[in-house]
Order: sequence, then C-alpha cells, then structure tokens
Amino acid sequence: MRYRIDFTGERRSMVVNNRSELLEWLKLLHPNTIEDIRKLYKSGVSDSVLETYQKYIGS
Repeated sequence: MRYRIDFTGERRSMVVNNRSELLEWLKLLHPNTIEDIRKLYKSGVSDSVLETYQKYIGS
C-alpha cells in the first residue's frame, strides 16, 4: 500500500511505499508541517488516514 504525505505551504507531497516506511518518516517530521496523509489505492482512489496516524507524528 502506498501513502502520500501532503505538507503545508509550498512544500511538495512525498509518497512512501509501505506502512513501515510511513511510520519512519512520521517520527522524523515536525507535526506542524503535515497537512494530510492519504492512502493511495491501485485504482487511483485515495482516503485520508491522518487521524489514524496522528499519534505517530513527531514521536
């Protein structure tokens, strides 16, 4: 499963390839820089999972 991290301001989005990679990046990123985290499906649909991973940001 792929995930896209959307940042606030003019920073671009970042795509990670799996959940473990996402969790590693969330530990490194500052909480105020993340606008949204979206789960990307093969069909092209995406769902916001920010609330699910909120507790991992900046920990």
